Amino acid sequence: MTDRPPVLFTLLILTGIVLAGLSATDLCNFGGCTTAHSYRFFGIHFAAVGLTFFILLTVTALAVRRYPPAEYGLLLLLAGGTGAELEMVRLQKFVIQAWCPLCVGIAVIVLLLFIMRVRRLLIDTRRHSSMNRRTFLVKLTLVALAMTCGFLVSFTGIRQPEALAGQPDHFLGKQSSKVEVYVFSDWLCPICVRIEPAIEAAFPAMEKRARIFFVDKIIHQEAMNFVPYHLSFLVHEKPKYLQLRKALFALAKKTKNPSVDDVKGAIAPLGVTYKQLSFMEVTQMMARAQTLSTQFKVNATPVVVVTNSATKKSKTLVGGSEITQDNILKAIKSME
Repeated sequence: MTDRPPVLFTLLILTGIVLAGLSATDLCNFGGCTTAHSYRFFGIHFAAVGLTFFILLTVTALAVRRYPPAEYGLLLLLAGGTGAELEMVRLQKFVIQAWCPLCVGIAVIVLLLFIMRVRRLLIDTRRHSSMNRRTFLVKLTLVALAMTCGFLVSFTGIRQPEALAGQPDHFLGKQSSKVEVYVFSDWLCPICVRIEPAIEAAFPAMEKRARIFFVDKIIHQEAMNFVPYHLSFLVHEKPKYLQLRKALFALAKKTKNPSVDDVKGAIAPLGVTYKQLSFMEVTQMMARAQTLSTQFKVNATPVVVVTNSATKKSKTLVGGSEITQDNILKAIKSME
């Protein structure tokens, strides 16, 4: 029985190293992965921070065999790491509003390792009568301080790099508004085409009062073929976006698999040059779209969600009967 905890401890550390290594790749593309991985710890990628942390744990755990007092250092290291992971969980829950499985997995591992060492401290306290109550309380206080410091350091140090401010700006409308309008559509959805006149009619008033984001919600798999072009127009051609959007819908009636030449031909009358986004930019924006779909529980198209970023209140309009010019503007007014 005495050998089992060290074996489990070792397995957890190895698992943590694997997960930290995977976080440096693009394998994790669920809901909040891309957004979570765009953050940095004092400018350092989370993968490097995670690997360094687990390597320190490994070295300290090995040192305990030759120098038993290092056991307490291991506990303090885990306490600090647990505090840091609490901040990461808070960030995903309340800021990113989506979960990264790798990040959550690492947080669970750190917490389990911490619980194991706290349990060992309690067992050692019972075995060694030389450790009086005061000494035990002092140790627990230091553990609490280490956890608090870990949380505060992470709270201060975890930020999106300033360079990310130059990432694709996919919002239209009034950028300072707390009211946000999300239009979810699919390029091959007949009802989406039908409600476009209502969107266009409401748009002049919408852009003066709200931030607007047109979200690709893929229902028909072939609609994916239009996404890179749409995202490019959303980023680079804001003044002519609605006209380009109409051109893409018209093209979607002719072909489900448009070539670059097809798109260039469709937008030529508008005097627009197609500017290709990078694979990473498209991936990040698609991940954001998936996160929004999950957040607002959008499973069909068309859907218009009007929300207030401060109060978190929202109004959802679904289908051709609900998505009208008047209903959109009323929803915006109710969120102001």
